[in-house]
Formats: sequence, structure tokens, C-alpha cells
Amino acid sequence: MPRHSALCILLLTVSLSAQTTGKSAAEAASLIQPADLKADIFFLASDDLAGRNIGSREDRIATGYIAAEFMRLGLKPMGDDGTFFQNLDVVTGNLDAEHTSLIATVGGTEHHYKLNQDFQWAHQSLRPTQSCGQVVFAGYGISAPEFAYDDLAGVDLKGKVALVFLREPQANDPASKFLGMLDSYHAFYWQKIEELRKHGAAGVLVVQDRVPRDVKPIPASSPRPSGGPSYALAGEMWDIPVFLVKRNVADQLLAPSGKTADGLQAEIDRSAQPNSFAVPQSSACLTKSFTALETHKGRNVIAMLEGSDPKLKAQTIIVMAHHDHMGTADGHIYHGADDNASGIAGVLGVARAMVKGNVRPKRSVLFIAYDGEERIFLGSYFYVTHPAVPLSQTVATLNLDMIGRDEDDPNWPTPADRNVNMVNVLGTRYNPALRGIIDRQNAAEGLKLDYKMDRIDPDSLWSRSDHFWFAALHIPQAEFQTGLHPDYHTENDTWQKINYPKTTKIVRLVFLSVADLANSGTPIPFVATGSPLPAEQR
Repeated sequence: MPRHSALCILLLTVSLSAQTTGKSAAEAASLIQPADLKADIFFLASDDLAGRNIGSREDRIATGYIAAEFMRLGLKPMGDDGTFFQNLDVVTGNLDAEHTSLIATVGGTEHHYKLNQDFQWAHQSLRPTQSCGQVVFAGYGISAPEFAYDDLAGVDLKGKVALVFLREPQANDPASKFLGMLDSYHAFYWQKIEELRKHGAAGVLVVQDRVPRDVKPIPASSPRPSGGPSYALAGEMWDIPVFLVKRNVADQLLAPSGKTADGLQAEIDRSAQPNSFAVPQSSACLTKSFTALETHKGRNVIAMLEGSDPKLKAQTIIVMAHHDHMGTADGHIYHGADDNASGIAGVLGVARAMVKGNVRPKRSVLFIAYDGEERIFLGSYFYVTHPAVPLSQTVATLNLDMIGRDEDDPNWPTPADRNVNMVNVLGTRYNPALRGIIDRQNAAEGLKLDYKMDRIDPDSLWSRSDHFWFAALHIPQAEFQTGLHPDYHTENDTWQKINYPKTTKIVRLVFLSVADLANSGTPIPFVATGSPLPAEQR
């Protein structure tokens, strides 16, 4: 070919490429096909992968598959030692009931409480520990300066036992100074325990609710797993004894102050003001013990598509999902097709469309497959405490967790269309700019975007996946999920039951939203107080 002709063609190609970024993103989205998603889900949810329990051989096969796909695409490995894997140690064990105890001394009188009668062991680290200290009533145990509320301000918790309520002040009150009927991220147990640990508490006693939440149980199509060992990260996460205590136990501990749990909670809820204090002549010893402790190897899978803009490529958009599920129990394989082979297929679908569609975003895109989500998102906690890129450069995160089925949850009315074209989008109350991008990009896909869980969330689904830790760090996030159903956490969550046309549309929407975010230099603000609800949701 003559030199001048080649030069003309090259210049024309560059010019067209520069002019058709939006169109090329739309064309790239069409590369996301149901057959590819089905193949991923079929493999990950097969009998041979035995439910992909964290630390299992089968889960390592799953992570190898994901890493191989990232490698095939030529993505940059962002794990340990130049690999795609970020390794984490996971501890399993069983509670030793005989040597787990709660003993209090109140006004000189010793009280011995009974496990599973007066108190219960709650999720925490599996390091055997005894912690003793003065009882400090710390309200709801939350620090929320954005709402002018802080139970922990001016309170010395170092070496003390914190006595706290569940959730947050004015929970379930539409006029709450927090987020009305929606719990803020401060309300959730996993965030609360970490805050108290970081403030130096030696142990935590969480007081049972006055009135249990009115949540309708999801009927199971077959037995859900029960029993088995507990799981925890090795290291500092939740590394203090935490017990859930009955309200009469709390009243005994509070007796020297002349106050009761009901009275204190009612006053805080009325005034929306903290009322923390050290309880005189009241101390407690919490002892937790375990048997059959073992350490297993889990791993996250991390890859990057580097941005094309010299200044903006340091900024990162994260697309993520968890790869683990519940494993096997009592002869049942918990396949985890919807939960969450569907999300992993979505992450792979977005990555393939980016690379094969030759999309060159200005910002970098990080793809993460987490381990341990089913064990209260251990892998994502490990990531935010050991980030592959600085969290300060993380612009936004999009989480895919259960994007394959049609919602069938008694807590929500089922519409006439049976949710066949619906996806829930959670978390944009904190990130209205992110909602605007998702809404705009959905014009091409025509999904019914349901934001109902930004108003009220009886199942607490927003708090139950990997994006939660990012929200707690004020990093913009949104979760895509299609809701609960009777096959949730049963052996019937299989690849044959996935709504593949809808899942394809969801993955395309995520891709288009990521492309929009990554091709922009505009920041996405995190609104800590929560943005006002749109008129249609009030």
C-alpha cells in the first residue's frame, strides 16, 4: 500500500474514533450476550464446583477460572506478587459453649449468666479471648457527626465493656433525624462493632430489641444450610468479644445508675441526643472460646483496565461481585447460580465488552471478585483494609449480587408482570449523581429500575453485600440485584432458573454506566446525610 494512502486511512480512523466514543460504547454493550453469561453461570454453579465455599478446593477452581478470563483479556493483574490473586487467611471453628461465659459484678454481687438463655454469642473474630472491664453505657454505639449525633464523643471506652442498643435512634420513625424509615449505615451491627473496637472497647454487650422487626420470612423451596463452623478473618476485624444480651440482663448491669434499658432508649429516641455514661459499681467479664480452629486460604481476584488519560487514569471505577457461596451440607449442593455466579458472569461480561469493544476509558476500571461474602463479606473488608489502588482514588463502585432471578419476596407486593424486567438498585440515596447516570444509561435497555430499598429496606439487603464497606468509608456505591426468592440459599438456585434475557440487559446497563463514569472527569459526591427522596418515592 502506498505510504500516503496508509497515512490518510490512519488519520481518518483516529478522527472517527475520537468522534464516536458514545456510539462505540453502545456497540460494545451489544457484545454482552446471553450465551456467554449462561456459559459462565453453568460452570460456576455446576455440581463439580460444589457450592464454592470459601477456602475450598472448588472455590479455588472458580477463582482460577475468573483469573484465566482476566488473563485472556490482557487485563493488568493487581493481586499479590504480580498475580491476579489477593490472598487472605480465613479461620473456621466451633463455639466452645462450656468455656464461653458472661459474668458481671454489680454493686458487689456476682452474676453468672447462661449462654443461649441470658446471652448469645454474636459474629466476631474466632480468637479465644477474655475481656473484663467497667460497664459503659454507650447509647446506640454510633458516631454520626453528619447527623450531629455521637454516642462515643467524650466517652472513655479503652479497656471498658460497652453496653449498646441495636440499630440507631428513632429507627422506623418516618420523622427520624437520620434517614427516616431507612437505616443509615451506622445502624448495622458489622459497622457498629468495628467502630467500638477502634475506640478501644474491650468487649461489647448488645441489648436485644424491644420489638422485633416485622420482616416476613422467605419460604424455602428446599432446606437451607444450618449449623456448621463459624468463619472469620484472621486479624483485627471484630476482634473483641461481642454478646447479645436480654433486656433484663442490661437492666441488672444498669441498676447502680438507677436507669433501665427501656427508659434510656425512650429518652434517646425522644430527644435524638446521646446519653452515654460509665455505670458505677458495674463490671463484666466476657470469655469466648472455640474448638476445632483451622486456617484456610481464601482469595480475591483483581484485575485492571488502565485508563487512557494521563491525568485521570489514577482514578478508578470498581466493578465487583462475590464468587463464593455456601458449599455443601447434609447431602445438598448449594449451587449459587443467582447468588452469585450471576454477578461474576456480569463482571466478566463488562470486562469482555470493554476489551473486545476496544473501549478506552479515561479513568481506570478495576474488576474485583471477592471471597467470603456469604460469611459477612470478609473478602471486601480485607480489600478496603488492603486496597490494590488508593481508596482516595476510588470514584465509585458498582456491585452485582444476585442479578439473575425475578423477585418473589413476601415483604414486597408482586406486580402483574412478576418482575420479569425489574432490577433493584440500592444505595443511590447516598449517591444521587450515580442514580442520574444509571437512569440515563437505562434508556438504551428499558429495564424497570426499582429504587424502593432506598426508602425502606425490611430485609436490610443494602447492608448485606460487599459494597457496604465502601459506603461506610463514604465512597459512592450502588448495588444491582433482582431480589429474594424461595430458592435463595437452597440447592434449587441452579443455572436453569436464571432469567438470561433480563440478566443480559442488567449487565449491559452496568457496562454503559461504567463507561459513562470512566469517560468522565466529573467527581461523584457521597451525600452522608442522604439525598431527599424523589417525589414518587415519598
